[in-house]
Formats: sequence, structure tokens, C-alpha cells
Amino acid sequence: MKQILLETYFWYFLFYSFIGYLCEIIYCSIPAKRFVNRGFLHGPYLPVYGFGGLAVIVILSPLKSSPVLVFILGMLITSLVEYIAGFLLETIFDTRLWNYSHYRFHIRGRVCVVNTLLFGLLAVGSIYLIHPFIEKLLALFPNYLRTVGAFVMLMIMTVDTTVSAFNLLLFTETVGRLQRLKEILESPLNRVTQSHQRFVELLEKERAQIQEQLRKSGKRLFDAFPGMHSPALDGQFKLIREMIKERREKRKKK
Repeated sequence: MKQILLETYFWYFLFYSFIGYLCEIIYCSIPAKRFVNRGFLHGPYLPVYGFGGLAVIVILSPLKSSPVLVFILGMLITSLVEYIAGFLLETIFDTRLWNYSHYRFHIRGRVCVVNTLLFGLLAVGSIYLIHPFIEKLLALFPNYLRTVGAFVMLMIMTVDTTVSAFNLLLFTETVGRLQRLKEILESPLNRVTQSHQRFVELLEKERAQIQEQLRKSGKRLFDAFPGMHSPALDGQFKLIREMIKERREKRKKK
């Protein structure tokens, strides 16, 4: 019985992760007038929405007789999930992936009033429209298919999370390396005599290679998280963003 319950909750988590991914794609791609692949992971799912949706369903389903209460508590629950996710990612990677500090009402840049209201509406939609449909859809799957599918998706998400975390760590480490190269090249020691010229040329070449590498690997990251922020690396983040923008503008002119 416990296995069936956990399996069902995992499928709810997957459905809401996918729904959240679709919402973010639409919300960000329309203003940008191009496809924007959102999310920390590579697959078409956003776990923060999965956890938020699951929390809403488990906690608020008994309160569905009061839409106003569902809306208010939905705002609080989903905002808490987003805040915790932002805090954990920032703590682990020493980089803030999203930053709502430019909004008038926010809490440490991790949650903002605009998203809170939208999440409240999404919670209402989930309780009264989306979740009943998901329950009916899931009931159509044979038990063995649900079990095998859950196991396969768990493995896929585990690998995806591991690879994505490694890539983000590698990216921030490489940006830090670029920052150190910049400091070396701009230090007074490299402006003294011609005897350092060859050394400086090698460093400049290495910097150019790293910049191009970061432009390619950072394209998706900065698309997914335009507010990506790190006090120690923001200068290099700005440079990479400008390189990505410049390359896109060149492609448009061709």
C-alpha cells in the first residue's frame, strides 16, 4: 500500500514538474520572441513545480470547499517552496540562479509578489481543474506500466540532476578561472617589460578560449536564469551575456 502511494505521489510530482516547465516556457518565450529552455535540468521538467504542486495537493485538497483559502494558502506554500529551493541552490553553488530584487515587493530576491499571486492562481487551477484530470489520466495506466515508468523516470531524473549539478559547478569554476586570468593580465607586473610579452600572449589566448567555451556553455544557463547572480563573478557574467547577445545579433543579420 505504501509503495502504491509513493508511486502515485511520484507521478503527481512528474506531472506538475512537466506542467511547470510548460508554464515557464510560455511565460518566458513569448516576451523574448524565441524559444527559451527554462530550468536547471536538461529534461522537460522543473522539480520546484513538482514539489510545489505535490505540497498543494496534499495540504489543500481537504480545503477545496473554500477557493479563497486555497488561493491564500497556495500562495504561501508555493512561495515557501520557491524560497527554500533558491536558498539551497545558492548555498550549494554559491550562485543565485534567479533574483527578483528588481521587483518592488520581494523577500531577499528569492520570491516576489508577482510570482506569489501567479502561484496562488495556479494552486487554485491545480485543485479544481488540473489535478482531477491528472487522477483520471493516471488511472488509465496499467499498474505494471506505472511502476516501470516511475522507476525509469526516477533513474533519468537522477542522472539528469547529477550531470546538471556537475555542469553548473564546472561552469562557475571556469568563470572563476576567467576572473583570475583577468586579474593577472591587468596586474602591473604584466606591463613592465617585453620579457613578459610571450607570457602575456599565452594568457590572452587562454582567456579568449575560455570566453568562447563559456559563451557556448552559458547560453542555455543565462536563457534559463537571466537573473543569475554571484557577487564575485558578476563582472564575468556580464561579459559572457554580452558575448551571447553579440553572437545572436550577428546571426540575425546573416
